[in-house]
Amino acid sequence: MSNKKVWAVLLVVFFLSGVSGSYYLMRKLPRAEKSSELNSPQGTDQEAQDQDIITLRISYPLGNSLQVIEKKLPRRMKQTAIAEAVVEEYFKGPGNGKGSGIPLHVKLLGLYKDTNQILYVDLSDELRRNFQGDALAEYLLLKGFYESLISNLQDIRDVKILVEGKEMETLGGHFFLKYSLKQVVSAEIRGEKVISGE
Repeated sequence: MSNKKVWAVLLVVFFLSGVSGSYYLMRKLPRAEKSSELNSPQGTDQEAQDQDIITLRISYPLGNSLQVIEKKLPRRMKQTAIAEAVVEEYFKGPGNGKGSGIPLHVKLLGLYKDTNQILYVDLSDELRRNFQGDALAEYLLLKGFYESLISNLQDIRDVKILVEGKEMETLGGHFFLKYSLKQVVSAEIRGEKVISGE
């Protein structure tokens, strides 16, 4: 073989080695970067987690006023699922060791929205049976419930409470609940505070 042919063969071998080595590195390098991104505690994982979280503003009756506490929960897409989460979080209470006038063991039985954008919330009878309080406690309970739903749902204008599928006249004897809550809680309460919580 002549020198020219040897050099041509070596040149082709080096060229093919370079191409195959580059191809190998190009395929491996992006995977290594992705795995390091997945293992990093900050960055894209944190952003993805933030996108999967929704912050609800729940107005709890505490003392003689309402206190807004922000709760972070897994994101829900449908308004019905958000409404269910708000109701469930509301009846869990603030969870900060402070007493509230929220009745214990209240369960959500169902909810639906009519064509007038009124959200009907059907609750268990524990709402009525376990309520203890005066007129202010009843007002704050109803106002906090209304504000919690209205502030977290864009497509409702009013809220109506049902107990065991039926309208009730009153919760504690102080407010007439045959009407929707907007009419009942139209007066303003001062002293709202916002607290961030989990």
